[in-house]
Amino acid sequence: MIDSRQLDAFNDDCLGKLGSPVSPRHLAGPGDPRHITHALYAAGWTVHSDPLHPVIRMKSPDREHELVFKPSPHHFHGWWKVHSTLGDNWYASFSGDVPVEIIAGLTDALVRPTPDSASDDLAGILAEQGWKHTADGDGGHKVVSPDRTTVAERRVSPSMGLCGWEVEAARNWGPYGPEGFLWRVALDSRAPGHVLNAMATALCDPAPVLRPRFEIDEGPHLHVGREVGIGTRIVTAHRNRLTEARRHRPAPPRSPPLRAPFPHAAADPQLASLPPPAPKDPP
Repeated sequence: MIDSRQLDAFNDDCLGKLGSPVSPRHLAGPGDPRHITHALYAAGWTVHSDPLHPVIRMKSPDREHELVFKPSPHHFHGWWKVHSTLGDNWYASFSGDVPVEIIAGLTDALVRPTPDSASDDLAGILAEQGWKHTADGDGGHKVVSPDRTTVAERRVSPSMGLCGWEVEAARNWGPYGPEGFLWRVALDSRAPGHVLNAMATALCDPAPVLRPRFEIDEGPHLHVGREVGIGTRIVTAHRNRLTEARRHRPAPPRSPPLRAPFPHAAADPQLASLPPPAPKDPP
C-alpha cells in the first residue's frame, strides 16, 4: 500500500504549483510517472527493483504481468515496457514523452477484472471520436487524429502477416512523415483486445489534463486553458485514483484454520478403580 511518506512526497511536489488544463491529451507532455506506479502499487503490484537504481520493475499479484520503467537519454526509446509473462507473452512499449494518462489506460486495464471476451476495436474507438480511419484491401489500418498530429497504424507484412499497432505523435505531419517527433507507442499483435481498447479510449479522451507551468509545450495544436493553482486539484485527483485502485486489490490469502490439539483419551473408569502397582523390591 502507498504509505504516508510517499503521499507526503507527492503532495510536496504538487501543492502550490501553477498550471493549466490542456487538450488534446496526446499533445499534453509526459506528466508524473507516479500517476501509473502509485496506482499499480495500490492495486497490489509489488516492486522488484533496487531502490537505489532509477529503473523501476513491478509485477502484478498473479505474476502474469510486469512493468518496467527505464529512463533513457533518448526520449524516443522505450522508457515504459509492459509485458505478459504467461500465455501469449505480449508486450507494449512507450517512449519517454507519452502522456502518462494514455499509458495508464493500458495499465489500468490490467488491474480491473478481465472481460469474458473483447475483440480489438482500436480503430473503431478512435473513429468514434472523429479520427479519420482508412483501411486497405490487405487488412491494414490507419487512423489519424483530427489535428493530424497523431497516427495509429497497423500494417500487414508480406513475410510476418498482420503486425501490431504503432502510434506516433509529432508537432506536424508533412508530406514525408512526422516533423517535430514527440512520442511513439508499439503494441504487440498478440496484445488482448480489451487492453488495446482501453488504451485507445484513453488516447482519444477529449477531457483536458492538468500540466504545471513550464511543462507545457505550447505547440500550434495544443489548447491551453487559463493558468490557475492546480496543486490541490492534482492531489485530490491522485488520492481518488488510488482509492479506486485499492478496490481492485486482491484479497489476501486466507490462512488455513488452526487444528485443534489432539484430545486426550478419556480415562477408562475400570482402570481408574484399580490400585496403583506395588513398588518392586530392589535387587
